Amino acid sequence: PKSIPTVSANNNQKNIQEGEHAIGLELFANTLSGFPAIFKTLNSDFIVQEITESGEVCSLTELEPLVDRELERKEKAMLENTTVTKIIEEDDNDDDRGGGDANESSNNVVVVKEEIFEEFKKISGSEEDVERLRAFLNTPGVRRGTQPLLQVLEDGDGDGGEGKIGILEPLVLAPSKDKEHRKQLHAFFRQFQLDTDSVTLDNGHPNATNGQNLCIRVHPSSGGGKKRGARDDDNKSKNNKRHKKATPDTRPKWPADLPTTLQFVMCKSGRDTTDALNQLGNLLKCNPKRFQIAGTKDKRAVTTQRISVYKYRAYRLASLNKACKDIKIGNFTYVERPLYFGKSMGNAFIICLRNIDERLKETVIAGINALRETGTINYFGAQRFGNVSSTTQDASETSTGTTHKIGALLLNGKFKEAVDVILQPKMKESTKIKQAKEKYLETKDAQEALRTIPRFMHIERAILEVQAAKGRENDFCGQLTAIPSKMKRMYINAYQSYLWNKVASERVRKFGINTVVEGDLVAIIDDEDNGKTAEEIQKHSDEAYDKGLKRGENLKKVKLVTAEDVSKNAFDPSDVVLPVPGHAVIYPSWAATKADGEDDKTLDGKALFHELAMNKDGVDLELTKHSIMEFSMRSYPGDYRRLFLKPKDLECEFMRYDDSKIDLLKTDMDAFVKKNMKNTDEDDDGDKKVEKKGGKLLAAKLSFKLGAGNYATMILRELTKAQAREYSSH
Repeated sequence: PKSIPTVSANNNQKNIQEGEHAIGLELFANTLSGFPAIFKTLNSDFIVQEITESGEVCSLTELEPLVDRELERKEKAMLENTTVTKIIEEDDNDDDRGGGDANESSNNVVVVKEEIFEEFKKISGSEEDVERLRAFLNTPGVRRGTQPLLQVLEDGDGDGGEGKIGILEPLVLAPSKDKEHRKQLHAFFRQFQLDTDSVTLDNGHPNATNGQNLCIRVHPSSGGGKKRGARDDDNKSKNNKRHKKATPDTRPKWPADLPTTLQFVMCKSGRDTTDALNQLGNLLKCNPKRFQIAGTKDKRAVTTQRISVYKYRAYRLASLNKACKDIKIGNFTYVERPLYFGKSMGNAFIICLRNIDERLKETVIAGINALRETGTINYFGAQRFGNVSSTTQDASETSTGTTHKIGALLLNGKFKEAVDVILQPKMKESTKIKQAKEKYLETKDAQEALRTIPRFMHIERAILEVQAAKGRENDFCGQLTAIPSKMKRMYINAYQSYLWNKVASERVRKFGINTVVEGDLVAIIDDEDNGKTAEEIQKHSDEAYDKGLKRGENLKKVKLVTAEDVSKNAFDPSDVVLPVPGHAVIYPSWAATKADGEDDKTLDGKALFHELAMNKDGVDLELTKHSIMEFSMRSYPGDYRRLFLKPKDLECEFMRYDDSKIDLLKTDMDAFVKKNMKNTDEDDDGDKKVEKKGGKLLAAKLSFKLGAGNYATMILRELTKAQAREYSSH
């Protein structure tokens, strides 16, 4: 392995390299030379596409809610099969007859076909129920596609109120003790997409006979009646003024046979995932937490991923495309299960490296070949640690964040210091935010800070809101526990990642790249998964998620490599893992080499993690120094991470261009958003022709795939030897 150079003619480059060293990015996998390059000049220079469990690369191809159009076709067919239009005389003004559709003329009425009632009579056997059902189904608002009638309701003072939708009561059929009979009744009403349930009537109810009180209850589609499980305490409703003027729920019922989860594809540009979901939630007037994802995606990129949401129809989501900026959603489908974190196989990347020196073209090619052959060390990337470090830090630390440092403070119970670091101005924050934080540091006025710090800064605002409460200025523990749970875990996870990076560097330094040595840990295939298809394994994972298994109860199975395993080449280097420290993992125990001077010495992996944490940060990974469990390692089971990383399907293509402001890569957005593509042509298939014979500038287009949790920036780091830089306009 090659170490990061410690001497550089460029002081900024030297500072960046020292900053990487501070988070454990200490080695490279090969000794080849790197090259300077710029990435993320434009959002389209960094394309990320989620890979589904089946291995399919996620893409946005259709914005229209085609799945709902198919449902509408089926509903229309159902309506035609069950109803008929009758013409009534103009002098017949009986508004209580059949359920006239809003689209029908005043002397036409749509009623249920008589054959339907004959079918029901064969199942029910009750003439009385048949007549009651006829009146019920032909009442406006009961069947899907019909609207409730407007009624003039009296208000509490006796004056005539405005027209309001009348309340539709559910239909309660005659009691039945026969379970199979009740099943037939439930199935009968599904053709109308009406909800049914079973209720037990009081002995005094008109339908209760001879103690047979279990009945089928049919709910109208407009939701006017009482909800399932609603209390039948009419006295409370009558005496409660809040119920007096309440309007009934007239939203249509969810189709009976339709899965309750809508899954769709979201493509966004220059927006982080949380921000994009917040906008969708605001437009739908729902809590953004209703959206489920398999993982978050980069902000400065064009990313495509799946989203799921409970009980929202596709046409409602599709209508948001006109109002969304830099977001497009489509490819709608209804599924049985929602997404959850980790429910993907990884991501496909297409990355454009610009401003490459023409003379280093062969260096790029050599680096690509080396990546295909040896890969790199599977470090946690700098994004894990936050890349907006405090402006008060030393220059050597400005390329890395402070997230892991805050994690160490939390584990040590140094809550005041943690709050101070969080509220420090950061280098990449806007001038307005920096000024707001600097003013707070001068005045310690939390109320004033809340008026100036933007709402999207959830962590800072959570701390300040508690701090602004009377008597809680010094309640630093309470201020930190007010931070959203995912963000609190982020700090501890970053510290775990920092320790992993450090130990990974030590392991590779001693035993080399792509090696399997005695004492290593390797991931082994679960015997229960042998012979199973990918779908069956995913189903098992879904079931484990449904049962609420904690992460520590579902860790990878690992074993220690023995000398016999090494002699037999029983394991591939890709099987080697290192533990992310926690209370539920086991640690490697390496045999020392002769170069260490002691033949019998072993390098205890657990001791290495613990000594590093204690000596560097004073953190005890086993003992808790305070009573806050969410800031204790006892609440983190740990995990296992593969030590070596090889990108799949790695390809490189050179492109020439003249203008750095033009897009060089085609994205999912391009099909739906018109752009001014200066200095570019398009072929018959719509692909951009950016390479020109006269182009003065050289770029490299990289495409590859990585598994979940792996960092594309680590591939760029290895290829360029940490000389690739993210574009900045400052």
